[in-house]
Amino acid sequence: MIFIRLLFILVLLSNIGLYIYSRQNLPKQPRFTVVDEGISKLVLLSELDVENTIWEETDTDNGETEQDFNQVCYTAGVFNAKSEIQPVMDALKNDVIKIRTRKVISTQEAGFWVFIPALTTREEALNIGRLLSKNGIKDYYVVTGGENENTISLGLYRDRQNANARLESLLKRGFNAEKQIRVEQWPEFWLDYAIASDQVQNLVNIKDINPDIATNQVECNW
Repeated sequence: MIFIRLLFILVLLSNIGLYIYSRQNLPKQPRFTVVDEGISKLVLLSELDVENTIWEETDTDNGETEQDFNQVCYTAGVFNAKSEIQPVMDALKNDVIKIRTRKVISTQEAGFWVFIPALTTREEALNIGRLLSKNGIKDYYVVTGGENENTISLGLYRDRQNANARLESLLKRGFNAEKQIRVEQWPEFWLDYAIASDQVQNLVNIKDINPDIATNQVECNW
């Protein structure tokens, strides 16, 4: 009985020793870094506003970063085309901390459109046109295509009062006319840039490059 117990203990100790030995002699697992040294951080295209914004950072000899000194920010515009910005960017980019362009879609009222909403068919629109003619209204036009097909145009007006007078006249004669504000849209381009506060006196005068461009100091919130 004692012999069996000693044998069991001996086998158990042997297994423990074999386990410890095998763990110590396992091949080392290779260690990988997330990014190899010298490789730039990956930036997804979806993170870049390539249409409206261009960022260009200038090199600094003393290794300072944007947080190491005070900066002053400006916006310049309006540029009518993106190509007009390039000469100004070329003159500024060696002195500024950061620079970008902005594209803004501007809108303004361009007058008023008086019309009868689109009819179901062209024949219905022509019938309304004949009724207009019988009522002495000759200056109308049946739209023949596009998103306003079969709409009857009754005039474009710059002045609101003239448009209202035309509308009231048509309504009194029983025509289901409406008035709509016409809106014009066009792109405008702006240039934003930041410069170290102690370098402002060395800043290029943009008016020497483009006399039609105004420059204003703004908050540095970008």
